[in-house]
Amino acid sequence: MADESFEFRGALIKEQGVTFAVVEVELSTLRGGDAVVKETREKFEPVFRKVPIILAARGPDRRAVYLGRPDIVRFLTTAGWARIPWKRYRARKKDRSPFRDWA
Repeated sequence: MADESFEFRGALIKEQGVTFAVVEVELSTLRGGDAVVKETREKFEPVFRKVPIILAARGPDRRAVYLGRPDIVRFLTTAGWARIPWKRYRARKKDRSPFRDWA
């Protein structure tokens, strides 16, 4: 457990007074069942601290699939994948604020 860090692609978005996070995951995560989805969300909860987390993936046909709060999912489906301000991040447990730009 040296650094206990992980890297991911995501976005922190504020839209219509609602702040939420979008995290890109593998499609298999979204299809892995409740336990897998719960475990994935728990991994990102310390990073986003009480911000709703939407898990996002692209299928083989490049169509976006979102999982999370229904109102936010509707918004993202309408807005489109390309409009999400994606960034690479590194989260480190030892940081006071583990949400860090990576690249």
